[in-house]
Amino acid sequence: MLKKMSLNQKNGWLIFHLLFTAMWIGSAFTQLVLILIVFFTTNPEFLYSAHSFMHIFDLALIIPGALGVVVTGIVLSVRTNWGLTKYYWIISKEIIAFVLILSGGVLNIWVQDAIQITALERLDSLNNANYIHDRLMLLVFGACQLTLLLAVIFISVKKPWGKRLSKRLPQPSNQTSS
Repeated sequence: MLKKMSLNQKNGWLIFHLLFTAMWIGSAFTQLVLILIVFFTTNPEFLYSAHSFMHIFDLALIIPGALGVVVTGIVLSVRTNWGLTKYYWIISKEIIAFVLILSGGVLNIWVQDAIQITALERLDSLNNANYIHDRLMLLVFGACQLTLLLAVIFISVKKPWGKRLSKRLPQPSNQTSS
C-alpha cells in the first residue's frame, strides 16, 4: 500500500492537476474558436492555417494537458483517501476523461483530413464534400468535448454524488460459546 500524501504534497499535486486542466480546456476552447472562425471565412490560406494551428494545439497542449490530468488525477486518487473507485464523482470524471481522450483521436483524423484538403485544393476546399463534413464534425464534436470538459469542472467542484456503498462481508464473531 502506498503511503498517503502530506497536505503540502497533496496541494502541490492538485496545483499541477489544475494547471494541466487549464491547458486542456484552454486549448479546446481555442480550437473551437478557430473552427467557428473557419465557418465565416472564404480565405483559403486562413482555412489551411486554422486547421494547422488546431493540429499544433493538439500536439503541444491538448495531448500533454490530457495526459497530465490523467497522471496527476491517478496519483491524487491513489495517494489520498479519495481512491479510484470510492466516490461516484471520481468514477464519472474517469469515464469522461476516457471518452474525451478516445474521441480526441477521432477529432484528430478530421483535423488531418481538413489540413490535407485545404493544402491541396486551396480555393476549392469549400466545394469539397469531405471538407464540409470534416468541418461540421469538428464543430459538433469540439463543442461536445468542451461541454464535457466544463462538466468535469462542475463535478470536481460540486462533487454531486456521494461515496459508493461498499459491500462488506459479515465479520466472524470472536466470541466463544460457553
